[in-house]
Amino acid sequence: MKILCVVEHGNAPSTRLRLRDCLDYYAGLDVEATVVPTRRSSVTERLRVLKEARRHDVVVLFKTIGFNELELGLLQRANRRIIFDFDDAVMFRDQKHRRPLRGKDFKKFLRTVRHCAAVVAGNDFLACFAEAAGRRAIILPTSIDLRRYHLKQNFDSPGVTIGWVGLSDGLPYLRHIQPALQRLSEMFPGLKLKVVSDKPLQLDGVHVENDPWQLETEQTNLASFDIGIMPLWDSVWTRGKCGYKILQYMGVGTAVVASDVGVNNEIISHGENGFLARTQDDWVGALSTLIQNAEQRRTFGLRGRELIEKRYSLETFAQGYAKLLREVARIPGESADSRGRRSFGRWNFSSRARELSGGDAVVISAPKSGRTWVRTFLCAYFCKRTGKPFTLRPDRYHEPDIPRMIFSHDFAEQRMKATLWERVRGKYLVPARELARAHVILLVRDPRDAFVSLYMQLVHRTRETPQELKEKSIGDLLRDRRYGIMSIIKTMNNWFAEFGRRKNFTLLHYESLRAAPEQNFRNLLSTLGETSPDPEAFNYALEFSDFANMQRLEVAGVFDSKILRSRDVRNPESFKVRRGKVGGYRDYLSPEDQEFAADALKHLDARFGYTA
Repeated sequence: MKILCVVEHGNAPSTRLRLRDCLDYYAGLDVEATVVPTRRSSVTERLRVLKEARRHDVVVLFKTIGFNELELGLLQRANRRIIFDFDDAVMFRDQKHRRPLRGKDFKKFLRTVRHCAAVVAGNDFLACFAEAAGRRAIILPTSIDLRRYHLKQNFDSPGVTIGWVGLSDGLPYLRHIQPALQRLSEMFPGLKLKVVSDKPLQLDGVHVENDPWQLETEQTNLASFDIGIMPLWDSVWTRGKCGYKILQYMGVGTAVVASDVGVNNEIISHGENGFLARTQDDWVGALSTLIQNAEQRRTFGLRGRELIEKRYSLETFAQGYAKLLREVARIPGESADSRGRRSFGRWNFSSRARELSGGDAVVISAPKSGRTWVRTFLCAYFCKRTGKPFTLRPDRYHEPDIPRMIFSHDFAEQRMKATLWERVRGKYLVPARELARAHVILLVRDPRDAFVSLYMQLVHRTRETPQELKEKSIGDLLRDRRYGIMSIIKTMNNWFAEFGRRKNFTLLHYESLRAAPEQNFRNLLSTLGETSPDPEAFNYALEFSDFANMQRLEVAGVFDSKILRSRDVRNPESFKVRRGKVGGYRDYLSPEDQEFAADALKHLDARFGYTA
């Protein structure tokens, strides 16, 4: 398999760490990589990328967001199998922009990601923004080449050295904790701060030793640190960092203290393999503890090294990347969204058209994909923020600060519920003119889980379900042309083919919401114009829309919608808000049915990210 790797800076650290260091491993995995640098000002280099793209199985853009719309369109025509890889908040490089979600770099990021078949992110925070751009991200953290990083032997040197390694643009983070370093220097007169960078640093009241960074001496310098530090302040830029300094320190067995920001608290288990700090006092306390306790430094160092070997080795990273490359390479070259799709007319001549019109945002989903949860959260947030009683129809308040949100099952409902006359009138469809101006949010869930929940609703909850359907087994309904899993898959494919390349489109995965509700709901509010959500209203909405609380409200009949009132409080399967379990289909489908569902899933657009 041949891959074309497009980089903006051939010698940038991230290029070396996520690409060049992997080339030896790729060779052993039958992956041949060609690296092409492309400066923004070089037309020749960009033309070369377009030419080479046709000759390779997959194109990988490494943190490259400089291509314009025309260039990306031409690149996509040359090769639709494009991956975007990033391990920094490249969409926020313009840190001075007052509203970063509207900055030029953020727009470039969205434009680039929407032309890609897959996205690889260095951490969860970055992955959320790929989701907001309509693409599901695979998380592969930048890792350590254990062939170059060897465990240090000396954990008890005479004088303690605190160390920091990095580019000079990170030196301001050291100045950020200067008060703590000054206090420590007064407490421990022999203390030394060793800075390994491309520029020197001077801090008043701190003994600083500067050493120029060189790849050949990196291991020696890291091993000379008794304590490695990674200070940061909290911002959208720093939350995008992938904690590579921490991994470097741990790779040689150096104890670590880092700011409690972003991915740092995923790598470090506070008090187990390192310390996390938020305030100057935290820094003083954590560092003074380690300065005085060589045995604890040794314990942290060995546990850190063990973590690297288990989770952050470059070999594991390369194997995971090669697997993704092979999956993307299987996307048909002629069209990434060509299988089993056909276009539909979009009109609505029914009286329901008015109800589905006038929205600032349209949330479209297949049944049982989490729409009730999302709707409850948004309504709870905006009602709380504007001081109104909770309702699932906040538009009745005619409050200008509450965006009008339309929730629709669209083609899914048209396929499953509509009579012939209703289909002719387009009763359940959001009119084309409304979709053209509104922001479309496509909420998706693993079709297997969505189907099982739909089955439970049809059998245990919906009064209008025909008796012949209620008598069907779950396996029979799974294969049903109208209600079965293939109906859900075809509908999802139709939606992606219709909306996937729009600029005002967001793809939201139910599974991501379950894994990180706070971050994903923040992103969703940002899509609706709430770039700085009201903290009180946000926390209230999170608690209000908690699954257990929603079930209690359903039993109590609090929701002002008949479809959200309990059918039978003695039967949990009859609840509108049921289990919400990711992968719960395994509890209901037989092995034979699971195999059928897995085969059906092969027809789903690969860009949704669901695999058998």
